[in-house]
Amino acid sequence: MIYKFINFPVIIEVDKGILENFEEIIHENNLYFKKPLIISGEKSGKIVKKYDLYKKNSCYLFKNFDKDFSILREKIIKENYDLIIACGGGSIIDVGKYLAYETLIPLISVPTLLSSDAIASPISIIRINNSYKSFGTTMPIGVLVDIEIIKNSPKQFTLAGLGDLISNISASYDWLLAHKKTGEKIDNFSRILSYNPAVNFINSFENYSSIKDEKFLEDLAYGLILSGISMNIAHSSRPASGSEHNISHALDKILGENKQLHGLQVGFATILTTYLQKQFKYNEKILELYNKFNFPVSLDELDIEEKYFMKALELAPKIRNRNTILDEYDVEEVRRVFKEL
Repeated sequence: MIYKFINFPVIIEVDKGILENFEEIIHENNLYFKKPLIISGEKSGKIVKKYDLYKKNSCYLFKNFDKDFSILREKIIKENYDLIIACGGGSIIDVGKYLAYETLIPLISVPTLLSSDAIASPISIIRINNSYKSFGTTMPIGVLVDIEIIKNSPKQFTLAGLGDLISNISASYDWLLAHKKTGEKIDNFSRILSYNPAVNFINSFENYSSIKDEKFLEDLAYGLILSGISMNIAHSSRPASGSEHNISHALDKILGENKQLHGLQVGFATILTTYLQKQFKYNEKILELYNKFNFPVSLDELDIEEKYFMKALELAPKIRNRNTILDEYDVEEVRRVFKEL
């Protein structure tokens, strides 16, 4: 018999009141820890502070990687913590995953925002010396999403999560294209795992009343979690990262500190890439979805100058060695299509 061994979270919970029942949920899944450490940011720390989870355990407010990481890593090892609970946005969870990888201690991801699939992915984007670097890291053993907390988070972060999920439609096409054009190995199970929730979302978005709709947030959370798991199965970001991410990475490089939220950039770029891919039906549905929930559909709404976006379109195909739809067009043709759109 031939088997494929897959790592994925032992616990996946998306519901209201998760943090109020955190310990009970952990024990229900036959997990017991003697000495957990909570890592949170300044804003997320204020959210967690009112729960017993915070009152019963040590908590470290993480501010700066260059100053805090080595101190925190030493603290975890020296004081024999046996669980890391990363509670916050994507950057805090990325730090938690990297710490778990460095210390070989399990991690539970507790997002206070749904801004990206970082909540469950095996990849950490870490800011070191004012530049961002990507690291392969540890998959969380649990992902617990409290819908009540997410519902009260700033709107732009939820929209960023929506953009990151929808971009999987573009990424999936690019992976299939690369497989056909270059023979790149493809894992269809991981591709479908990231692709289907995005497609289901755009086919049923009329059922959501707003981005505060609990069903909207639940479906978004599960979609982002599955997207993160798909990357772990593929041992690559390919299931959730294609031409639209290349454009966003190029924008990051050009804009620096003035870049927009990752999910807003990739979601916006997906309008262009799905059109270039001739996925016209999905392109139309994506625009309808974006318009309903006020996702930015123009550079003015995204607050990016046209000259920088045009420069990003030139840089994007060279940003990494990954064949995408952008390799099928001359840059001037891509720019012309974008202007028409």
